[in-house]
Amino acid sequence: MPEDSLLPPPSQDGLEELHAGLHDVLRLIEIEHTLLKGRLESLRADTEGARLLEGLMVLGAVLQQRMGDLLQICRKVGNL
Repeated sequence: MPEDSLLPPPSQDGLEELHAGLHDVLRLIEIEHTLLKGRLESLRADTEGARLLEGLMVLGAVLQQRMGDLLQICRKVGNL
């Protein structure tokens, strides 16, 4: 889509805030992953609870990857 010369340039402030917010969320996911891993180690491997925690950890890893991708996009778009 061509840029409209009548529109102001995109605000860097909003992009920087988005980048910082995504970084915070990524850090929270990492903390959650660490807590789940500690809890998983205390459960027997063949229990339903252990399988549930393993699934949550896989989901967390996928979320971490996606958040990392979004952070990269922000860096590229905003030259951060």
